[in-house]
Amino acid sequence: MGSFWSLLMPSNAPQDNGFKVLIIGAGIVGLTVAQGRRENGIPFEIFERDVKGSRAQGWALTLHWCLNAFERTLGSKIAASIPTAVVDSSLKEDAGNFLFLNCATCEPRYRIPPSKRRLRLHRQKLRDVISSGLDIQEGKRLKAIEELPQGGVKAHFTDGTSSTGSMIVGADGNNSAVRKYLLPKSFKLNHLPVNLVGVVRHFTPEQAAPIRALDPLLFQGLHPDTGNYLWYSIQECIDEPDGRKSFDALVIISWFIKDEVKDAIPATHAERIALMKQRAEGYAEPLRSIVIDIPDDLPFTTPLRLADFPSVPWDNRNGQVTLAGDSGHAMTMYRGEGANHGILDAALLVDQLKKIHEGSVSLKTAIDAYEIEMRPRTHAAVLKSRQAALDAHDWDALTEDSPTIGARSPPATA
Repeated sequence: MGSFWSLLMPSNAPQDNGFKVLIIGAGIVGLTVAQGRRENGIPFEIFERDVKGSRAQGWALTLHWCLNAFERTLGSKIAASIPTAVVDSSLKEDAGNFLFLNCATCEPRYRIPPSKRRLRLHRQKLRDVISSGLDIQEGKRLKAIEELPQGGVKAHFTDGTSSTGSMIVGADGNNSAVRKYLLPKSFKLNHLPVNLVGVVRHFTPEQAAPIRALDPLLFQGLHPDTGNYLWYSIQECIDEPDGRKSFDALVIISWFIKDEVKDAIPATHAERIALMKQRAEGYAEPLRSIVIDIPDDLPFTTPLRLADFPSVPWDNRNGQVTLAGDSGHAMTMYRGEGANHGILDAALLVDQLKKIHEGSVSLKTAIDAYEIEMRPRTHAAVLKSRQAALDAHDWDALTEDSPTIGARSPPATA
């Protein structure tokens, strides 16, 4: 017969010295989960497919309603360093507006004030901040997950190594290997009828001046006749020797796929840049120059066929395997909420893991509770972002009620 204390504990509650979490993916969400565990003394290992320097820097991201949850999960010391990752430290948190422009005239169709707290962050700099103090095991591509007869799971990697823990959290992005394990028949992304090409290009102080006069951070727009969509956002602010500032900025052109051949994305960087310029021909200045001045020989472009993944139920193997962020609910960028939902996932998951670590709930009870909140919240968010992407390319569909324009209200759990 067990001890008196063991009878009071949930039957499958892991002991403090035996509960370990394996995190697959060291992006923003995986790192947030890891820091939350470090902050609360919960044993973990974190694995990343790529090695430092080989992974793409990634586009900047905007955090707003997730900031409170983000900061409490990271802990006060690391949270205090988040502002060091902003794209332009000369701006206040709420600088600029949310503009949707008529690209044919450069006149605002909608001008919406930003939320009270909004940070536009350089993705790699933010990664550097929130990876502080973590031992990230790089070059670890997940090959298989094994459920152990005695309980627990083992992650097997393509380099021949493996690691055993109490549970696995899949934070491995849009094409998640953990999602494929949980949903072998329905893990694939849902493709949307929109193609996109993005580049990060440099703006001299002179080139930047008329654009920053529109908005210092970001804006989007659509040509009402051609349906060619434009996104512009600051990626990084650079101090020049003469005291002025130049900028790297993300420029995106996207369009509806009406014909799979005619509307296809070209194969080479040069051809993609040429197509961006062709689609921007009807833009008014200074929007036209944003695209036309992209160097023809720019060595890198990002081609994307838009896709998403509305969160659906999966068997979490008695709480031993779950998903967070894009792994569980990939969404388009046209509402700017993907990272916010992913970070909220991480915060709420850490809240449940603290209960497991303390022994107050079982693993299954905690992970079920996490997923019961996460799935409906993010399923709805993915569908809103999908509609926002479609509306962003249809001038007549753009109204104040469209998800493209409508308020980004925080979930009740944020």
